Amino acid sequence: MPGRIQPMRRQLLRLAGALLCSPVLARAAGGGLPRAVRQRIVATLDAPLPKILNVHHLALIRRFDIGWSPVESGAPMLNPAHPLGTGDTLTLAMQAIASGDAALAAQRLMEAAQLLPRFVQMADLKPGSYAHGKAPFVLTAQHLTLLRQQSWLTVEMLGMGSAEDYLAEGYWPTPSVDGKRPYGNFTNYPVEMAQALGLPVRRQADGSLAVTPALEAELQALHEQTMPALQVFVRQAGLRRNTP
Repeated sequence: MPGRIQPMRRQLLRLAGALLCSPVLARAAGGGLPRAVRQRIVATLDAPLPKILNVHHLALIRRFDIGWSPVESGAPMLNPAHPLGTGDTLTLAMQAIASGDAALAAQRLMEAAQLLPRFVQMADLKPGSYAHGKAPFVLTAQHLTLLRQQSWLTVEMLGMGSAEDYLAEGYWPTPSVDGKRPYGNFTNYPVEMAQALGLPVRRQADGSLAVTPALEAELQALHEQTMPALQVFVRQAGLRRNTP
């Protein structure tokens, strides 16, 4: 039925939300938001993406809560249940941009969410040890290379329904890295990771590309580390000079 999420896609969306937040803490994004705010969210996602990343966007990106999509092989995503972490998302967004205008805060949040892939390309962060929860995370040059190689999907490309569908389910319409082809074209994503990192790739008798089992295991672990790597990146990375 047009305009409704198919059952399997609805289950995936609910699974993502269940994995990313406690039901006790969850606040329905759709039913709990004023109509004007919901309308602004939909209008923002229908409008062209802003060409400039402004101070509001940066303030929100700094507060982004990165989760892990359960789709296919899994991949980093902007938490659709709590994109700004635990608490009332709309209130947190208004605090981030220092404004009492709820519709504007929702608009800026949706713009910042769409600009996240661009931010990853525009910003820089030196490899090193960074605070991350209870234990530091060691960000490497490999992590940074992979973050810039990842393929992001918009809400429409995710195929889980429209922005209205997300809001009706109690989630914010946020983007995710493609869990099926996280680094471009291959479902056998360790091969593309190896190519991006300059690691050995061999051609098999049938013409397909592969890596050794040992390297594949290392790359799968490295792929899972891109979630904390992205979390550290949005918190700490600075925009490059001469960035428009």
